[in-house]
Amino acid sequence: MNENLLKDLLKSVVENEFEPPTTLTPREFLPYFYKHIGSTDAELRDDLIFSVMANWIYKGVYSHEQIFKIADTLIKDEFILNGLGFENDDSVFIRSASASQLWAIIVTHREKNFVPFNTIETIFEKTLRLLKEEVDFRAYVPDSGWANSISHSANIFYELIKLPEINKSQLVMILNAICEKILQPDFIFPGDESEQLAAPVAEILLSETLLEEDIMPSLNKLKIEPHFHGQEPSDFFRLINVRNFLRAIYFSLLDVPDKRRSRDLVLLALQELKSE
Repeated sequence: MNENLLKDLLKSVVENEFEPPTTLTPREFLPYFYKHIGSTDAELRDDLIFSVMANWIYKGVYSHEQIFKIADTLIKDEFILNGLGFENDDSVFIRSASASQLWAIIVTHREKNFVPFNTIETIFEKTLRLLKEEVDFRAYVPDSGWANSISHSANIFYELIKLPEINKSQLVMILNAICEKILQPDFIFPGDESEQLAAPVAEILLSETLLEEDIMPSLNKLKIEPHFHGQEPSDFFRLINVRNFLRAIYFSLLDVPDKRRSRDLVLLALQELKSE
């Protein structure tokens, strides 16, 4: 089945309020979803494949066993890590779309508690690697739509950290990886990556699972020394990314008045970002 035919079928599914068609069963759609999940056609990739799969997962159209198989497929390197390490490469759409669908599975699992522990562990491990090693920071790509691999990784972590399966050491790993990622780019993030990455960090702080001694090593990395604030544009851009990130965390914590100490930790890090 080519992309145009698949688009027509999925458009009819969306128009029919995601009711499965009579021509193919949801299970029979899966090979086509996998084949085209990273299509450079934004409508097919985001509006149709993601929307239909996510709805069928959430609404129970796919059985638990089928969802396990979907998750086990998408956490394979050929999907969530496809082309990892390449910049400005269309493989980013495969990684990003796979991450989005895994996010939908975790969201559903949080309500229905059916994904096996080992699958949750693998999603965590692969998402951590995706965030650490992703070098394609593009947000919107002309003619192909949104890539957003970094943001979609953050979205998975935002859901994972709410699960009882995720332990304290894993929270520390997430916190470290996110803070290190904020420091990497030598340009201002092109989209809302700073806020997306801030969301799971704010959630970790709100949970109060970690002690201050667990949190401070990561936050201290963000207290950029004055020599980073020089004339090089890359240093200035990094400062802006860190500042936007910390501000996003701080304002998220403002919504919870009794988390004053967590806010103070972030505020102290912000106050130490002094430009020369």
